[in-house]
Amino acid sequence: MKKIIVNLCVLSFLVGFDLIVTVPMLPVISNDLDLKMELSGVLFTSYALSYAVFGLIMGSISDRIGKRKVLLAGIAVFSGATFVTGISGSLLALICFRVLAGLGAAMIQPTVFSFVGEVIEYKQRGKVMGLVTSALILPTVVGIPISGFITDIFNWRITFYALGMIGICMLIVTWFTIPHSPSTSSTSLIKMLREAFSNRTITLTLLISFMYYGGLESIFSIIGIYYYQYFQLSSSIIGIILLIAGVTSVLGSLVSGKVMNKPHNKKKLLLSMSLISLFSILLLTVNDKILYVSIFLNLVWSFSYAFGQNVINTYMSNQHDQIRTTVMSLNSSAMYFGATILSVLSIMLLNYYSFIAVGLLCAVAYLLSALLTYRLDVR
Repeated sequence: MKKIIVNLCVLSFLVGFDLIVTVPMLPVISNDLDLKMELSGVLFTSYALSYAVFGLIMGSISDRIGKRKVLLAGIAVFSGATFVTGISGSLLALICFRVLAGLGAAMIQPTVFSFVGEVIEYKQRGKVMGLVTSALILPTVVGIPISGFITDIFNWRITFYALGMIGICMLIVTWFTIPHSPSTSSTSLIKMLREAFSNRTITLTLLISFMYYGGLESIFSIIGIYYYQYFQLSSSIIGIILLIAGVTSVLGSLVSGKVMNKPHNKKKLLLSMSLISLFSILLLTVNDKILYVSIFLNLVWSFSYAFGQNVINTYMSNQHDQIRTTVMSLNSSAMYFGATILSVLSIMLLNYYSFIAVGLLCAVAYLLSALLTYRLDVR
């Protein structure tokens, strides 16, 4: 069982790494391919949107033909697309390969979460889900520095080659480690999706994921600008703050996994985390005078959102055994749609108003998340 858990954690780490890998590379990629910086920024969006769109159906396909088949196919697509990204010579090629990588990720991550729900007993499920979620978050701590270091020492293409090769190695490891998983549903994709959306609890939780993760990304995408404009911090100092915040978020996910193994109500935990995130972000964006207060609020928010995200993932994995991967895939899609839409809105608000407006957007998102959580069935 330990080998399976380690395997699932490594796959989650690769998916999380591939999502943020282009962030420190954008200036170098722009110069190398003679692109405008704004255009190169679509690489992140193309990956996230591809994940969100394909995630709507990949879970149902997994439930119908078997999780192991989809997981192996996803690793193959993900690894191949990531590797050939390194040989891209134009923006169009980069976007196409990032879309393919997003497709592979949409096949991998929901299936990983579904495997946790299938092979891990209920009492230990929260703990293992915490480990897998931590692995997904960990690249925000170590991924960006590693990617930036490799780009500075070698070039940006090497990182994609390395990720692709690691993915191919994981394809072999997964083939021998992950057990055969039979189909859990023989109904059509449309019927599985209809069954998922007809479940009130699942629908409410999808809306919660949209708001909760959207609230995260809408401020996370511009938090560096906040520290620079309000406190005139250098890039290195901002990087250190975000590194500490990333470590705190991993800690929040791990603590969440341990707490959920005890007789606590997931609904109350998620409601508490939504409210803590709401007030910490609102106070953070209002404060423009005291740096240490902002850092403290940043850390509180980082801990609470990661804690709550693991609660959501665990809660969803317990909802429907027959279409579990469909549910987890829809949950991932809701997260990425929320992240894309609310991050675009936050940039628009920042351009026309101020960080306080962005804070209000996040506060509304977390408030809606809390109100929807309040209506959830107790489990």
